[in-house]
Amino acid sequence: MWYAGRVTGEHTSFVYFGSDEGAAAAAAAGQYKELTADSEGWENEVIDGVAPTVDEAVQALRRTCDALQMISMFGGRKVIWLRGVNFMADTPSGARSEAVQEGLEELTDVLQHMPAETFLVVNAAEADKRRSFFKKLSAVTEMHEYAGIDITREGWESDVAALTLKLARPLGLKFDNAAMELFVQRVNEGTRQISGELAKLDIYLGAERRTVTEQDVEIMVPVSRYGVIFEISRAIERRSSRLAIRLLNEQMAQGEAAVTIMRAAIVPTVRRRYSTRLLMDEYGLDTRRGYRSFESALSALPEEARKLIPRKKDGTLSCYGIYTTACSLGELTLEQAKQHLYACALADRRLVSTQLDVRDVLQTLIMILTA
Repeated sequence: MWYAGRVTGEHTSFVYFGSDEGAAAAAAAGQYKELTADSEGWENEVIDGVAPTVDEAVQALRRTCDALQMISMFGGRKVIWLRGVNFMADTPSGARSEAVQEGLEELTDVLQHMPAETFLVVNAAEADKRRSFFKKLSAVTEMHEYAGIDITREGWESDVAALTLKLARPLGLKFDNAAMELFVQRVNEGTRQISGELAKLDIYLGAERRTVTEQDVEIMVPVSRYGVIFEISRAIERRSSRLAIRLLNEQMAQGEAAVTIMRAAIVPTVRRRYSTRLLMDEYGLDTRRGYRSFESALSALPEEARKLIPRKKDGTLSCYGIYTTACSLGELTLEQAKQHLYACALADRRLVSTQLDVRDVLQTLIMILTA
């Protein structure tokens, strides 16, 4: 998302922010590099914006204002980078603090009266857009928001896969289908973590091999907390009851609620398997020609059939999850998929309305789903 910046003359202040901190930081670094490309570097300054307390936040803002107001001793361009700001968000040591708000408003005043050839670059985590300082900053700077992918919405897998491919391209890395599926589910949605995991894979593969396999991801990419939920789902799809039960027990030992595991990992998997089997049987869908062909076939389905396919936040079909499920269905019949739905409904009811041991309920269900 882009916010209108300064209305007169060339932009001299740039703010990059958002929940995808890695993307915001990378954009700010690129802007700083561009602005300082022809500079001697004597007058440029990088100020640390990571401030655990209100006092430290105020000090960082004061230092930035002072640097911006000081005329360059040797003339020429001067660039200040306030890096890694964490006090623009709605936190007690950030935008909720009156002292921090005052400091940010003072910064906006300074930006309107900077000496010639002086530039400011800021990268920050999320910013509280309700505050007056944000509206004032938007009026005097060029602002760019980098929102992280919302993994609670349908279709997030496609968005993470697209971001992964974009970041992998400069490294010359490619993924086979199984590797991409596993990578997407193991990482979080942030650019910084994805970039870090790709860098590790790049080194691990070496110069000779450029295609990432599922085994490479298994070895090199750790499972995030959310990824464990996917691993349970994946184990069920592969009919590996032993692995699914081990992961279930580990999550419950760490305090995860049985209902959470049921509704985050098991129910969506069973519903997706049923919908996918129904679509494949009814319309003769085939995964053997690859993802692009499968995606085209889904897009060509009648409107009634497309209602079974999740959508991205922009309204387009999210085909990737259906494709990966279709690849793992094996010999599962529509009748079996329907019986699994009934078993899920019964287990969910038992979890919330009986005194049965919740671990036994889930383990029994897993055995039914993986038989």
